[in-house]
Amino acid sequence: MQSEAETKNEIMSVLEKYMEAYTEKNLNSLMDIVSKDEDTIFVGTGYDEWAHGPKEIKEGFQRDLTQADSIKIEFHKLPISSAGKVAWTATKMTMKVLADGEELVLDGRLSAVFEKRNYKWVIVHLHYSLPVKEQEKGQSYPQ
Repeated sequence: MQSEAETKNEIMSVLEKYMEAYTEKNLNSLMDIVSKDEDTIFVGTGYDEWAHGPKEIKEGFQRDLTQADSIKIEFHKLPISSAGKVAWTATKMTMKVLADGEELVLDGRLSAVFEKRNYKWVIVHLHYSLPVKEQEKGQSYPQ
């Protein structure tokens, strides 16, 4: 059985590849760390960013990469948990994007689920969201 530290290091490696692939705008590297299953779902911040299966996920990544001049990702504290061949994380993530000459800083939240297949960890679910700015601290709903 794999040690907890070894699993965490391997998941960190996948997340580092994710960051590098975005920075390098390398679509093939992004797709290399994603499950090929049709029930894999990635959810982004846009209303229409619900990608189901590798074809839609690839299209979503392509959209991200082509609409930005540059992208940099920073993860904050990265707690990683696992049980057998499944691991997960939920963390704050900042995307710094240069698009149309404007720099955007997106302070969001990321959750991801990984599965180990044929000795390799892949992402089977990913969700990136942005907090609603109109929702005040202590409120359950935006007003």
